[in-house]
Amino acid sequence: MPSNLERAKAVIDSRRENAELVAEKKRFELETVSPELKEINYRISRSGLDALKAIGAGSNGVNLIEQLAKQSLELQTKRTEILASLGLPADTLDVHYTCPVCEDTGVKDGHYCECLKALVKQFQFENLCSCAPAKDSTFANFTLDYYEGDARPRMEQIYNYCKNWAADFDKTSNSILMCGQTGLGKTHLSLAIANAVVAKGYNVIYSSAGNLLSKLEKEKFGRLKSDESPEDAVLSCDLLILDDLGTEFVTEFVRAAIYNIVNTRILSGLPTIINTNLLYDEIADKYDKRVYSRIIGDYTPLEFLGEDIRQIKA
Repeated sequence: MPSNLERAKAVIDSRRENAELVAEKKRFELETVSPELKEINYRISRSGLDALKAIGAGSNGVNLIEQLAKQSLELQTKRTEILASLGLPADTLDVHYTCPVCEDTGVKDGHYCECLKALVKQFQFENLCSCAPAKDSTFANFTLDYYEGDARPRMEQIYNYCKNWAADFDKTSNSILMCGQTGLGKTHLSLAIANAVVAKGYNVIYSSAGNLLSKLEKEKFGRLKSDESPEDAVLSCDLLILDDLGTEFVTEFVRAAIYNIVNTRILSGLPTIINTNLLYDEIADKYDKRVYSRIIGDYTPLEFLGEDIRQIKA
């Protein structure tokens, strides 16, 4: 499966090819109507080729280049007059790119153009929406109204922490462990973080623990029917969000996979967010003391409080 960047580059390439094809078709149609325009276009093209040859001639070609430039300008003026006589604007024969800044190359001054970055963000967001209700989970629509008593100030702190963490995110940000009973907003806030981080142009993978571990197991035992490598993506993405850890069926493979994910990303300095209903000692019992040790030692714990919001809404 191609990466979001590869998909975006393919779209940009397609835009450029289409724009050039449309321009070529338009030129052919107008030259059929106006033989004089065809002759002018040929002479402009010929003039450009002669100028390239003159450049190779060094100082001897300077005068010739000046003459060719003057000739080309006169020819372009004549072409504009012909187009005007046909009731067409001067730029009719130009290639009209979707992005005039980079002319649909995706690169400007040695850097990725904003048009390419926008496409990458779009594909990132589509990926999020395909596996979770990302559109409905933002910081703007997270409310503290469902939290009462001691839970409200705690959840206000957690909300502010998550919002600031997302705003300041980079690939060196700390990892987070969101823990607490079901229905307290862990998934909502982790998706809100994902939305904000994707908007900044970073690569985010969001998945439930069960779905992700199932893919990793199929990859390991050769049952994954594609060229994608979930393990490589999970270990190297800018931000990994692992939702509902503890709901999957735990096997020796699962224990080893969880340890590998947690340990490798810590060693690589890449941030991870883990959501779980498990208590700390349950993490140690269910997986491995090594997993527990890595999480406790390197993750910032956010303990969610309150009553199940889903039940309150119901």
